[in-house]
Amino acid sequence: MRKEIEYLKARLKELLPVNIYKVWFSDVKAFVKENILNFVVPNEFAKSWLKENYGNLLQTLAQEMGYRGIDFIVSETPKAEQLILPYNPVELFGRKISPKYTFENFVVGKCNELAFKVCYRLFEEKPKGYFIYLYGNYGLGKTHLTQAVGNGLLAQGFDRVIYFTAQDFMSYLLKYLKAGQIESFKEKIRQACDLFLLDGIHFLAGKEFTQAELSFLIDHLLDQGKTVVFTSLSLPQQLRDIDSSLRSRLNASLLVRLNQPDFETRKRIIRFKAKKSGYKFPSEVVDYLARNLRGDIRQLESAVIGLIARASLLKEPITLELAKELLLEISSERTETQEIEIILEGVCKFFGVSREEVLSTSRKKNLVLARQALIYLLKNFAQKSLKEISAFVKKEHSTVIYHLKTFERRLQENRAFKMQIDFLLKELSQELPLRTEASHTEEELFEEGLEVK
Repeated sequence: MRKEIEYLKARLKELLPVNIYKVWFSDVKAFVKENILNFVVPNEFAKSWLKENYGNLLQTLAQEMGYRGIDFIVSETPKAEQLILPYNPVELFGRKISPKYTFENFVVGKCNELAFKVCYRLFEEKPKGYFIYLYGNYGLGKTHLTQAVGNGLLAQGFDRVIYFTAQDFMSYLLKYLKAGQIESFKEKIRQACDLFLLDGIHFLAGKEFTQAELSFLIDHLLDQGKTVVFTSLSLPQQLRDIDSSLRSRLNASLLVRLNQPDFETRKRIIRFKAKKSGYKFPSEVVDYLARNLRGDIRQLESAVIGLIARASLLKEPITLELAKELLLEISSERTETQEIEIILEGVCKFFGVSREEVLSTSRKKNLVLARQALIYLLKNFAQKSLKEISAFVKKEHSTVIYHLKTFERRLQENRAFKMQIDFLLKELSQELPLRTEASHTEEELFEEGLEVK
C-alpha cells in the first residue's frame, strides 16, 4: 500500500496548486478495503470539505489506480464533556465555521493583501500569542479571513478553536449568567481554545457588562500566549459606546485594514466567481462589470450569479449586451455624486489622509496639497465647473481658483511630482473612463484670468 500512497501523492502534487496540496494532502493516509480506497481524515469537517471539493478528483485517481471507488473514514473519537451542573441549559458552544470560507477561496489584491498574509501566517505557524484586529466596511472579507484561519487549523486536526459572532458571545454570556454558570463559560473558553475568533465587535456598543467580561478574557488569553482575532467596521477609537479599558486593549492589537477592492482585484473576483460556477466570462464583460460595480464583494458575486442565471434561462451566451441589461436592472447608472466620491477616495488613498481631513479647514501642508490635487482632478479629470467644485469642497470661488493655479504651477516646476500625479490619473482612469477635454465657459476663463478669444 505504501507504493500506492506515494503514487497518489505524486499525482495530487502534479494536479493541485502547491498550497492546496500542502494543506490537504501532504500527510494523506489511506487504506484499501473491498477494492475501495478509504481516506483517513481527522474530523467530520475535513470529511465534508474533501468530499465536496475534491471528491471527483480523488474518485478519478482511485479508478486510475484500479480501485472501484473512494470513501472517507473519520479517525477522531468524540470526547465526553463533564457538566458543571446536573443539566446544561446551553447545548451548543460557539458557532460552526462555514466550510466555504477558506484561503483557497479568497481572492487576494492590493486592497487586502496584508490582511491575507497576516491571517495565513496564523494558520501556518499555529496560534502563538498574537492579537489581530481586522477592520473595514461590510462585505470586504473580514469574516472570510477569520473563518479561513479556523478552517485551515481544523482541517489539520487542530481543534482548539472557538469562533463567535459578537452577538453570539453576548447571548451565551447572558445565558450562562442566568443559569449561574458564568464562571464555567469563561473557564471553558480559557481551557478549550488556543485561538479565539470574535466577529463584529462593533455590535457590543453600549453593552457595558459584556465589554468588561471581554476585557478580562482578552487579558487572560494573551497572558497565556493564546491568539485572539477580532473584526470590526472601524478603528477602535472610532467605535461608539465602547468602554475605555476595552478600547485601550483593542488599540494595543495589530490593526489591519481591508479596503474596497480596486479595479484589478474586482476583475479577479469576477473571474474567480464565474470559474467556480463553470463559466469563463469574455474579457469585455469582466471589464464592464468591474468598472461599474464598485461595491463590496457580495455585490460582485450577486452580479456574477445573476448574469449566469439570466444567460441560462434565456439560453443565450454571456455577452456585453446581456451584462448591460443586468446592470440596468440591479443598479442605477453612475451618478455625478458617485464620480466625485471615486475621485475623492483615490486622492485620500494616494496621499494617505482621510476624507474628513481633506474637506476640513486645516492648513497642514499635506492636507492643503491633497485638497489642491482634489480640486485639480475634479476640474481637469471629471470636468466639473468651478461652481460645482466650490460647493463640494466648501471653499470660496476665489480660493478654489488660487488652489488650482498653485497646483498647476507645481506640476510644471516639479517633474517628479507630475509623474506621481500621472500615476494617480492612471489609477483613476481604470475606475472612471477618461472624458474628452471639454471647453471652458467664457465666465470661467475670465475668472481664471485667461484671454477670451
